[in-house]
Amino acid sequence: MSDWKRDLKMLLAAAEGEGRSKPEGPSRVRGFISDVVVPAFEELAGELQEHERDVEVEHSDRMASIRVMKDGKEEFYYEVKVKAYRNKGFAFPVAPLRDPEGKTYRAEIHLRDRPLHQDVTNSTKEDLIRYFLHDYRRHLVWSL
Repeated sequence: MSDWKRDLKMLLAAAEGEGRSKPEGPSRVRGFISDVVVPAFEELAGELQEHERDVEVEHSDRMASIRVMKDGKEEFYYEVKVKAYRNKGFAFPVAPLRDPEGKTYRAEIHLRDRPLHQDVTNSTKEDLIRYFLHDYRRHLVWSL
């Protein structure tokens, strides 16, 4: 299914109230970490090792990270982490992934020195690989 078709299906399902009564926010985002982020990072690790990089992938139920090493030094650190936000309300017709206490959950990208505040919760494995390559390229260019 095309990405936009999947997005449309999710949008309409949320607008019609499917899943709103369940406290699935945190578990859905945690499932995203294990089902999408970790496989993306493991695929990246295999390819980076082909290019003479040492790579460490670590994960828990709330985060996944990939650490790229070159010549024994950290070259790049990239992490996707589950973040909870308490919101009073939304101006959007679609309810985000909320729990019964009203917390909203997102998976966000963090670099070693800062969060990027980029919500990747509904991204595919290929999307995450592209985001990684974009940020890795930016890091390498600015590190020269």
